[in-house]
Amino acid sequence: MYTSETEGTSQDNISTELHALNLINVPPFSRLNPRIWFVQVEVQFRRRNIRSQTSKYPFVLGLLPTEVASEVSDLIDNIPASNPYDQLKQAIIQITSVSDEKRLQQLLHECELGDKSSSQLLRHMRQLAGPYKFDDAFLKEIWLQRLPTVVRRILRSSSQPLDLESLASMADKILEITPCTIPYVQTISETSNDKKTPTIASLTA
Repeated sequence: MYTSETEGTSQDNISTELHALNLINVPPFSRLNPRIWFVQVEVQFRRRNIRSQTSKYPFVLGLLPTEVASEVSDLIDNIPASNPYDQLKQAIIQITSVSDEKRLQQLLHECELGDKSSSQLLRHMRQLAGPYKFDDAFLKEIWLQRLPTVVRRILRSSSQPLDLESLASMADKILEITPCTIPYVQTISETSNDKKTPTIASLTA
């Protein structure tokens, strides 16, 4: 069982921290990126000057969904004698994080536009790329293939040397003014009438 004496933290400080924890507001736990979730939680810890492992451990434990808590039940049934929060954090990240190989598979085969904006899709794909240092040209081709054909055709027609972020912003604008209700996997004839299709020039005018 962990104790405040182990950390050299007084009971008065513990009581103060426990009160401060009641003022913390953090987003729900997300398995999509547990590391970022912990970053958000620890920002709140620093803002409230909460330093004790004794305070952090039960707070985070109380925020975990039951299915996640059950995966670290060994650290719940037998609370570590030292650094319980750090050990809990490490175990949660290790258990819930997607492997690099799985991220690559999702990037190449499973990542779709869905209800995301083009910019959101690009950010998600960069996140999935993770440690794989793909150049923007490679990532651009994967990203373009996930967009509706009409949007892809407009972007490819650009004579301007736009970077990937600028192209994503442009794609967002196209999707706002173009009724692209067709799933990105459906083929659209490249020779169809484009009279009503916006051009790069009109979007940048």
